Amino acid sequence: MNVMTQFPAVRDDGRDLRFQAMFEGAAVGIGICQLDGRILEANPALGRMLGYSLEELTGAQADMLYPEVRRGLHMEVGREASPGSLSSDRLSSGNLSSGKASSGKLAPNERLLGELIRGERDGFEIEKRYRHKDGSEFWGHLTVSLGRDTCREPAFLIAMLRDATERKRVEEHLREAEKMEVIGRLAGGIAHDFNNLLTGILLYCDLLSVGLESGGLASGGGTRNEMRQHVEEVRMAGEQGTALTQQLLAIARKQVAEPRPISIGEVVASTENLLRRLIGERIELAVTLDPALDCGARPVLADPAQVRQILMNLVLNARDALPQGGKIWLSARAAKFPANAEAGKARRAVSLAVKDNGIGMNAETRARLFEPFFTTKKPGEGTGLGLATVARIAGELGGTIEVESEPERGTSIAVLLPALDAAAAASSRTGQAPSRQGIAKTVRRS
Repeated sequence: MNVMTQFPAVRDDGRDLRFQAMFEGAAVGIGICQLDGRILEANPALGRMLGYSLEELTGAQADMLYPEVRRGLHMEVGREASPGSLSSDRLSSGNLSSGKASSGKLAPNERLLGELIRGERDGFEIEKRYRHKDGSEFWGHLTVSLGRDTCREPAFLIAMLRDATERKRVEEHLREAEKMEVIGRLAGGIAHDFNNLLTGILLYCDLLSVGLESGGLASGGGTRNEMRQHVEEVRMAGEQGTALTQQLLAIARKQVAEPRPISIGEVVASTENLLRRLIGERIELAVTLDPALDCGARPVLADPAQVRQILMNLVLNARDALPQGGKIWLSARAAKFPANAEAGKARRAVSLAVKDNGIGMNAETRARLFEPFFTTKKPGEGTGLGLATVARIAGELGGTIEVESEPERGTSIAVLLPALDAAAAASSRTGQAPSRQGIAKTVRRS
């Protein structure tokens, strides 16, 4: 089936041939689909990527290429669908033909597709797992746009698919490297902290043993209150050790970020003790939380682990700028993004800022501050991923970064994250995340 004949928007025969040659020779997988997702025509690159012949793809439902839909079909019919069979009669009815999960929940690509057809967006991009004919799976970057007929009515979909497996693998390795960077820099302070906890536990256990061996209360080995206090100290030390372990696991966990409305103030408060252990006794930490953030006011859409990573990296960076000791100011407060012509009035934000009175940075260092693997530290003291991690996470969350620094006059880094209004917070709880904007970095002298 030639979609250019079915929808003759191009009337010149020469141009028609050139477009057909581009379609067939493109290195990117291209599929022309009906509005319900049925594939009308596929180019050779799409067939090679998915392992199907063009005849097998033509007439198939595009959503049958998604592993989760194939699993849903397997659960409903009680047997695995043949990898080579994508015949549309297998999807003649039911929720699978609409691209919805068997639970009836609207899939993200279906919501975006509905917005596209209604004219609410020009196109959309989404990354999903796809299933090859041989049963293997791979990550694909899908771009979908809308084709219209001569009356400018929605007529067909243009889908372009790129293999994103290698890029996803590199991104995952980089994320793991970022986490290991934080954990490695935490290790020294945490090991010292655990050693103190274990020393306390052993000490109080020895006191209890002496009391018990000498006959306990009956022979004056210790009063009841003293024995109870020893036990309580052991319990408290154990609880502190458990809390440290849980916080380390939260940082190191390997799972996809799950953004939800959270309070930045609560995350800062729950991480404060770990931060104090992290910076050591020679550095004073002053924490200021804006009362406007109390009781869940002005939430942001983020995963708590992402915010903790931002905190850890900013505080670690400030600590390293204070080799002889000093002071770090950590604050979380209500703020606004700078107003611009496109956005109109200034948008609400939450500012997470870390300031130190350390060595500061010159212009050359400030210009490369967020480059991955750029570091001014000695070999073995850092990989240069800390602030690059902050920049990546802030960008994913639609935030901006502001930097003020000058040699010998300290550094201040503020991360501004968009605050949700009531409607956005409610929609995010139903799985409809608000749109993100790219990260903007403002680096200036203080």
